[in-house]
Amino acid sequence: MITIEEKLNFFTKLVYEKVEKENRDIIQRFEEEYGKILIEKKKEYEEEAKNFEERVKSEIELNRTQILSKAHIKGKRIILERKNAIYNKALEDVISYIKEIKGKKEYRQYFSNKLNNLIKINNIKEANLIVSRQDWELWGKEVDEGYKKVLKVEFEEKLDGGFILIDLNNNLKYDFSIENIIDESREKIGEKLFAML
Repeated sequence: MITIEEKLNFFTKLVYEKVEKENRDIIQRFEEEYGKILIEKKKEYEEEAKNFEERVKSEIELNRTQILSKAHIKGKRIILERKNAIYNKALEDVISYIKEIKGKKEYRQYFSNKLNNLIKINNIKEANLIVSRQDWELWGKEVDEGYKKVLKVEFEEKLDGGFILIDLNNNLKYDFSIENIIDESREKIGEKLFAML
């Protein structure tokens, strides 16, 4: 026969199993219901973290690119400024050199020959010659006497050297002033100078 204690144990066991089954059902429903929510939230947070990481990487890359670009531009600007300073110094040296050789034979021959050839080649019959008094006194004596007859000499002290010839018959202007020669040579001087740098 079954004792009370056995009945009690049996009843306790049944109750315990029933409670355990209900708890398992509740836990299973909880896990199903809230597990989906947890999985969704986990995915959501992982996606946000991934997006945040990508945004941060993108911002870092953008900043890096901007910094490199600014550094590159600054470097190029510094190089260009140095090249321009060297270029300007070279032009100053050329002008200085021309002023130094003004009284020398080569200077006188260059401009007197240039004027003689210009009048001869272009068959100029009447012209205005604009020149500084100092230059005319330096090399004017070396101009052929026959060519001097076609020239009306006008003195312009603003000219640092060289001359400007205006052919009155053909209405042409030939500018062989030092300023113009240097201006026309600036590009060549710059190209050669920058090629060396």
